[in-house]
Amino acid sequence: MSVEDPVLTRFQEGLAAGRLDLPRCTGCAALIWYPRARCPHCMSENLGWEALSGTGTVYSYTVNRRGQGKYAGADPFVIAYVQLTEGPRVLSHVDIEGTPWIGLPVRFVHGLDEDGELQLRFERDPHAKEIR
Repeated sequence: MSVEDPVLTRFQEGLAAGRLDLPRCTGCAALIWYPRARCPHCMSENLGWEALSGTGTVYSYTVNRRGQGKYAGADPFVIAYVQLTEGPRVLSHVDIEGTPWIGLPVRFVHGLDEDGELQLRFERDPHAKEIR
């Protein structure tokens, strides 16, 4: 038996539409990652949703060279913490050829992977000024 989570459902609807939407607390104005029904800062349940720019920079990363299960044969791939322009730090895949670096400008690209499953993904932002 599964229980539907309306907050997660709302987040996934944004991903499916190609948007990165997160809840924002109307009490303390905190942008909330990971999406949940209560603000972790002030415990308010009064939340609104905000469409984000989808831009940010790589805060930390790892290159996975031995995928298993769904990711078997997809080697190597990058998993990174992305510091969003609006503030939250999210864990995601980053689609990039070559080696990433800390501070790499990225942008949200889509919410669906190759199998049509919802997934938060980023790619190198070709329009951003790079600082190394």
